[in-house]
Amino acid sequence: MALTKKAERTKAKLLDSAQRLISAHGFDNVSVEDITKDSGVAKGTFYHYFECKEDVVRELSRKTAMATIERAIAHDGDVIERCCFYFGEIYKDCMWSGVRIVRQWLRDSVENKHAHPEQNTEALYDLYLALEKILSIHQGEGKGELRSDVPKTILCRILVSYFIGVITVWCMLNASFNLAKDSENYLKLNIENLLGPYVEK
Repeated sequence: MALTKKAERTKAKLLDSAQRLISAHGFDNVSVEDITKDSGVAKGTFYHYFECKEDVVRELSRKTAMATIERAIAHDGDVIERCCFYFGEIYKDCMWSGVRIVRQWLRDSVENKHAHPEQNTEALYDLYLALEKILSIHQGEGKGELRSDVPKTILCRILVSYFIGVITVWCMLNASFNLAKDSENYLKLNIENLLGPYVEK
């Protein structure tokens, strides 16, 4: 059911406060009470829109993910640079969301079953579609872009597998390294190794 304008404003206040507080203090150091106090919204009203604090982070992450896709598609660079930019931004979002949320997302991805493997979860399928767009946007247009005869499906699956592998290791090591910063060097190397043979020279 669509929200009224007033309800949309109330929900937006909660999301804005949550984003600001979690960015400043970290997920585990911010309570629902902190969010409602900062936003000036009653605690009971919070639970009208969200079941728990994790739901707020999931919604913020979805919004951020959509914006990141558009920025990656418009990124001033070749296909390898666009992919590196996209993954780098997603890794930053994982760090912001926190290891507990990312672990839950991975668990849901493994346990949920759909008719199509790519649709294991909506978020995973969105990641696949985003990569397909990023690879396709200038495909066949010359130097630094994928050749027009390259099958994107397999490349997208490998890239998704790579992404899942990196964040799984990060979760297994209890977020003991800076996912965004530490991944910069090997991210470019791995994506260059994967896409390089299919890129126009």
